[in-house]
Amino acid sequence: MTMMQPITAKPGSVTMEVTLDQIAESADFKFRADGIEATHKADLASTIRNTGAPLDPVLLWQAGPGEIGAAGKLILLDGAHRLAAYRAVKWSQPIPAVVLVGMDRRDALGAALRANSKRTMGLSQAERMDAAWRLVREPVPRRYKVREIAAWANVASATVDNMRARFRVMHEEGIEITGSWARDRRTRDDADDAGLGQMSDAQRKAEIGKLAGDIRELLDRRKHPERPILREQQAVWEAIGEALGDNALKQMLDYLLGGEEEANEWLELARSGGDDAAEDVEDDDPDPQF
Repeated sequence: MTMMQPITAKPGSVTMEVTLDQIAESADFKFRADGIEATHKADLASTIRNTGAPLDPVLLWQAGPGEIGAAGKLILLDGAHRLAAYRAVKWSQPIPAVVLVGMDRRDALGAALRANSKRTMGLSQAERMDAAWRLVREPVPRRYKVREIAAWANVASATVDNMRARFRVMHEEGIEITGSWARDRRTRDDADDAGLGQMSDAQRKAEIGKLAGDIRELLDRRKHPERPILREQQAVWEAIGEALGDNALKQMLDYLLGGEEEANEWLELARSGGDDAAEDVEDDDPDPQF
């Protein structure tokens, strides 16, 4: 573990590693009204388990000697979801951090707000699955290894193994590849049972759009001011989960996340905080030669 840097009179930042128990959280530096979002925490926890590596550095403030009740502590300014994800997977190693030193409370609050106000948007889980599926099929001279695809796309190695196996089957049976893993992983019988084979891609997309609009209409708190429960995001999620039931919820996550193992892991991390890290999957399966 890297030792904490001494407090300096000149404001600045220090990149270092800290343990989870060194980090203190204060409500004074939290600007999110809804607290920890279970879905985002579970997604980050899945990333840690898939890669076995820490996430991006959290932002901390080393409070000066004049800060009552906080002198010398490392106060979390940005990274609450990352911290929750580490705890969900029972991470025991030091994590990377950027520590602001030599700053007073005024500047620390400003830094926390700036960090939390950044507008960023990474790939969704479905987009990461499709990206991994594309690399599995990519006809490059040196085919990508399982561990490479899993790390770059941030998906489980077992999922990449399943994709490679499915690619072989589709190639051998002459099944048309759409590029969407959520659709290509299903057999023809599954697609027919779901009614997907009876409509075009454009019709399917239009119907999905209509259904999504109906759901948004139902849950729009601005259009239903008589239902204050819609203002509580966590309650809405609980209601949706209760309406679907565990079986349907798992089937939905299986479809969206790309596999039953991913769905079960996501539910476990979101609900109970996770378990021990998943075992590594060996990359001893030969590359497909077509």
